[in-house]
Amino acid sequence: MKQLIVFISFLSFSIQSWAQNPIITNIYTADPTARVYNNKLYIYPSHDVQWNPEWEKLGAKKENHGHVMTDYHAFSTTDLVNYTDHGVIVAQNDVPWGLKNGYGMWAPCITYKNGTYYYYFPNTPADKSGFRQTGLATAKNPEGPFTIEPNYIKGLKGIDPNPFIDDDGQAYMYWGGGKGNSLKVVKLSDAMKSIEGETIAIKGLPQEYKEGPFVFKRNETYYLTFPLNYDTKNSTEEIAYAISNNPLGPFEFKGTIMDRFKDQWTNHHSIVNYKRQWYFFYHYNHISKAGNLRSTCVDSLFFNNDGTIKKVKPTLRGVGIHPALKKIEIDRYSKIENAKVDFTKKAGIPEWKITNVKPNAWVSYNAVNFDTKIKSIQLNVKSNSDKPIIEIRENSINGKLIAKISINNTQNKWVSIRKKIKYSPKGIVNIVCVFKSDVENSVELDWIKFK
Repeated sequence: MKQLIVFISFLSFSIQSWAQNPIITNIYTADPTARVYNNKLYIYPSHDVQWNPEWEKLGAKKENHGHVMTDYHAFSTTDLVNYTDHGVIVAQNDVPWGLKNGYGMWAPCITYKNGTYYYYFPNTPADKSGFRQTGLATAKNPEGPFTIEPNYIKGLKGIDPNPFIDDDGQAYMYWGGGKGNSLKVVKLSDAMKSIEGETIAIKGLPQEYKEGPFVFKRNETYYLTFPLNYDTKNSTEEIAYAISNNPLGPFEFKGTIMDRFKDQWTNHHSIVNYKRQWYFFYHYNHISKAGNLRSTCVDSLFFNNDGTIKKVKPTLRGVGIHPALKKIEIDRYSKIENAKVDFTKKAGIPEWKITNVKPNAWVSYNAVNFDTKIKSIQLNVKSNSDKPIIEIRENSINGKLIAKISINNTQNKWVSIRKKIKYSPKGIVNIVCVFKSDVENSVELDWIKFK
């Protein structure tokens, strides 16, 4: 059969500068695979969309798990602050073997070998040969255009493909989901388009529900990481891991990397080293508060001296050094005391605010780079009381005073005010906003910006 070639053209565009979690807000994204190509960090997530009842008239059937996924995007960054959306790289309507109204394009993964990028993805097959089959698209550039193979890869029936290429050039595929020995591994052919040898069910792991395997290598140790759910009826997924000295195992279970979210059934992740720092990518429903509309997040990951992984605590601040002259969404805090976060705008690209402020509340935002001398600060605030004060300090609540802003009663309307600063920080510092008022809930803060 002549290979079917599909070129998907989509104009790349930069999304909002976002050094906080979630890092992608223009669409819902889940199951992020992070890779480093050409000194850029690329993110290849799945794409959550809301179910449209009109699709049922076209013959589509809404599955009871609620996940609806139609295509895949690619994103890239060089600073973990600014992200570029390279648009749709593979869509269900263009997959030759896929069900055109299957809406089942779950967690993908990508790897690179000998000048070609190999993008593996699960999809609902039109021939009803399984719940999901694994397809392949290839490209000469990490953002595409991608050529979709005409048939799925035989022997890889299931979900969550994760290719891994060892130092000797041998490629492996990990995939699967379910209870028992449900995660599998097999060697891939040199052409990366078929499997070789016997499929191995990975043993030695907890027998509860597992999915989403992601394998990486560090200091001659192979790390098999995966979502784990001890009770699929009553609990949610944590991210766990096991280690081995062989990519085929046996693997020794070591424990948890990220604890479960109480209000989201799934989690799905990847781990990557970029510019000498390890990062942990995952998803959470920050925006939607719904389990099937998730958003990509990232936090730093660290190892103990013995090679075990330190537990990752999810943050709102995320990672990346924030330029002082760019707007700081202070509600994506590093630490907070005596205040809360709520939405100012939920539709479209969301916006949050600091609210429920009590006397002597404070919020900090880490790693702001003052590489230029600043002269003033701008705040977007709302107040229902006379003269609440916000102090902007360096590094701590008692740190050097950068600015002191007295705020008039704005009649509960958002206003932008500007104030000259008393002191200009130098280098990378933490910013702390301290709220001074004897009245609770007297002021709300949206963002700050240095000028």
